[in-house]
Amino acid sequence: MARFLLLTFFALAIGTAATAQTSLFGKVMDEESSEPVLFGSVALYKNGVLITGTETDFDGNFNFPALDPGTYDVEVSYVGYQPKRVTGVKVLAGKANKVDIKLASGTGVILEEIVVTAYEVPLIEQDNTTSGKVITSDEIKNLPTRNINALAATSAGLASADEGDAINVRGSRSDATDYYVDGIRVTGSNNLVPESEIDQLQVITGGIEAQYGDVTGGIISITTKGPSSKFSGGVEAETSEFLDPFGQSLVGFNLSGPILKRSDGRSILGFRLAGRYTYQQDDDPSAVPIYQITDESLAEVEANPVILSGGSPLAASETLTNDDVRILDA
Repeated sequence: MARFLLLTFFALAIGTAATAQTSLFGKVMDEESSEPVLFGSVALYKNGVLITGTETDFDGNFNFPALDPGTYDVEVSYVGYQPKRVTGVKVLAGKANKVDIKLASGTGVILEEIVVTAYEVPLIEQDNTTSGKVITSDEIKNLPTRNINALAATSAGLASADEGDAINVRGSRSDATDYYVDGIRVTGSNNLVPESEIDQLQVITGGIEAQYGDVTGGIISITTKGPSSKFSGGVEAETSEFLDPFGQSLVGFNLSGPILKRSDGRSILGFRLAGRYTYQQDDDPSAVPIYQITDESLAEVEANPVILSGGSPLAASETLTNDDVRILDA
């Protein structure tokens, strides 16, 4: 019985470690001596709202485990040092993200100022055990596509016959690609989430973690944006009805904001709504003209499908010229 309980506890511990992989850690040091700063206060903000906080240990290290993927600000303060905030820290899904911070020691009177610096993405990911790519909302905003498969196809190792078509990961079948939205596996249409509501899109082509189970192809994992501490929204509409005959039209909206807030401004409960309607009269127009045989020429070919040419039989359709066909209207 004791052995069974021990094995059960061990399996649960492994499962917890496999699912709680998104974290943020780092080290706080003195800017001049590079000595660790002990018991410094580290605060984590998202969308201007304080999410959580912690202290550095005896080696100056701090850790925020089990975070939601997204963009955060990290602020560090300690007595005798000038507070410092690192903005735009990208916390990627399924990775242990690292950010080291150096504090400048204050001399004389310490003013109520905070040094703000922008986060720089490291060239080498220390905790990268998978192959693939993470596409952030800033990158998605600048890409000329609205389709999730087309966004994922910008990663190496993925291919599709045309924009929006089924994805093949490293030569595997298209049905071997699994889709996840906020950690939940979904089936059916892969365009249920508008690209404006995607915070991160992670593409895994190899070294797939245990939390995804047995996958023969690849993983496309989507992390959606959460509610913000301020009311925001937008409406978009576009159409090509007056520019081309293909009938591409789109209408979308998004609305986000808090429902209940604390006295310090932190949102306790919030909402986010988004929707989109698209219409395409022709979703796959031809890049070259399409020719069709005229009714008169078709009747003649049907009446005499085989003719003699130089004493040899020849299919009448092979003798058609430009006068026997017409270009179809787009």
